[in-house]
Parts: sequence; C-alpha cells; structure tokens
Amino acid sequence: MLLNQKIKDLAGNNNEYQKQMIEDSYKELELEKTSKIEKLQEILQKAEQDISKEKILKLKTAIEYFDEIISAEVPSRYVLENIIDTIWIYSDKTVKFDLKVDVEKLI
Repeated sequence: MLLNQKIKDLAGNNNEYQKQMIEDSYKELELEKTSKIEKLQEILQKAEQDISKEKILKLKTAIEYFDEIISAEVPSRYVLENIIDTIWIYSDKTVKFDLKVDVEKLI
C-alpha cells in the first residue's frame, strides 16, 4: 500500500526537488516500519522462548511425579490424586486407572 501511494505521489509531480523530498520521506517511512516489524519479531521470539521454557519446566515436574510413584514403595496420596482421574474396579476384581489427560493438571 505504501509503495502504491509512493508511485502515485511521484507520478503526479514534475519538480525534481519535490520528487527527492517524496523519495526521502518514503525511505524514512519504510525504515521506520521495518524497524517496528523487526522489534515485534524479536518480542515474539522472546515470548515463544519463554513459553517453551515454561512448558519444559511443567513437563519436568510431571515426570518427577511419575518418577516418585515408580520409585516409592507406597506413593503419596497427593501425587496419586494429581495424576489419576478415575479408578475403575470391575466385578472380576481387576483395577483400571484413567490418568488425567492435561499435563498442566499434574502441576
């Protein structure tokens, strides 16, 4: 859009001084917009890195819960409540556990 307007402004003007002013003004605008875009991209990349780090920490915590359950002879009730969604006990006395699907619920 900026380029279209620049072409229109230059086409309608025969004065070399004014053409140069228009060129310089559009160059400044382009540099300003490019700079803003680059800053926004940096902010976005930093935010994505922060989110990734947070997810990794949450996943490590979830893995620690599972590790605690595996290594303990009798796992703590608190840890079990945080990972087990439903316990099914069938008539033949078999037991089935449904785990919570969302990892964030584990934390």
